Amino acid sequence: MEAAFYLLLVVGHLGAFDVLYFHIYKCTLARRPECHKEVLWHTIRHLIYACQFLIIANLRFHGWWLLFLAVLFSADVYVAWSDVWEETASRKSQGGLPRGEYFMHIVLSLLVGSYLLLVLQTVWPDRLLPSSIMIQPPHVPFLLRSYMNVMGVTAVMAFTYDFYHWFQDGIRYKLLNKAAAQS
Repeated sequence: MEAAFYLLLVVGHLGAFDVLYFHIYKCTLARRPECHKEVLWHTIRHLIYACQFLIIANLRFHGWWLLFLAVLFSADVYVAWSDVWEETASRKSQGGLPRGEYFMHIVLSLLVGSYLLLVLQTVWPDRLLPSSIMIQPPHVPFLLRSYMNVMGVTAVMAFTYDFYHWFQDGIRYKLLNKAAAQS
């Protein structure tokens, strides 16, 4: 699981850059009502990656528990697909995705695909073991594993913060639309 760990570490940093630079700084997605659905997909992705950071850094699933990983990875793919689908409409008023962000998404997609393949290759033999969840961290330096745990906790906090604000913005947007319709 070591190779998958290191690849996830790279994906996590590139994803954080994508969020901080493109989503928050350059495109200010959370402030744009037309981007509200896209922001929800990004928010859900925080939770999905929080789970992946914490699982890959600490646990090993055996037997039927591997279905949990399959569901988690399927959710990741579904959210990524839904985000791409939403971006066309969401970013129309901005002239579409900035080229750098589009390139970042291509790179991240390739890396995530490689990461998922590495995890699959690593855990495939574990499907035959008795069903269990083992505390079995990969053989990586303790500080890196601790760092990935911090990334997981930070992603949970980002999910909580962003979901709260996404929900509040949704209420505000509905009230503004209602007031505009009455005018």
